[in-house]
Amino acid sequence: MQVLFLALGASRKRAVAEETAAVVGAGGRAVVLVARKKSWEGQSFAPGVQLVTSEELVARHLPRRLERLVLYRVPRAVVRVVGRGPLGSGARRALKAYERRVAGRIHRRLFVPLHRRLWPRIGDRMVRSHFPDGRGPEMLVVADALSVQRALGLIRSWEASGLATPRVSYSVDTLVPPQSSAAR
Repeated sequence: MQVLFLALGASRKRAVAEETAAVVGAGGRAVVLVARKKSWEGQSFAPGVQLVTSEELVARHLPRRLERLVLYRVPRAVVRVVGRGPLGSGARRALKAYERRVAGRIHRRLFVPLHRRLWPRIGDRMVRSHFPDGRGPEMLVVADALSVQRALGLIRSWEASGLATPRVSYSVDTLVPPQSSAAR
């Protein structure tokens, strides 16, 4: 069983952690899509549970990886090579100024709008990449109210692409029986 948990609001942390542990314990795969990882720092998940953000999904798209390579990684590598010795502090300052004034502006003003225009639903497609063979999840668990709109968007996008849509639920209790406190 492959289950995608949408927990963008982070309001049911304990329930999501327990349900993902139940899915993994039953031999399934659990992926939790969150808005920010920082809100989930204190929460511990069972081994095998994958916690990802929407931004991480989009960052895995090939055009974004190429942009990061050209705008950030190559200049940093050049500064590492050139910036040894007496040129070190000046090269580091120049790199920071370049990243702030040039690379950051190109990213925000040119590349992000272009990327959104060319691939408006790439996040929906990238969610499927976390599951083997790109089949996507068999079940979609909407963990909080803020995730409802994202769930609708995912389902509409997958239907429009002709892909199989998962069952939608608020909990996995119907598929995986909850563990009693004595069994834990």
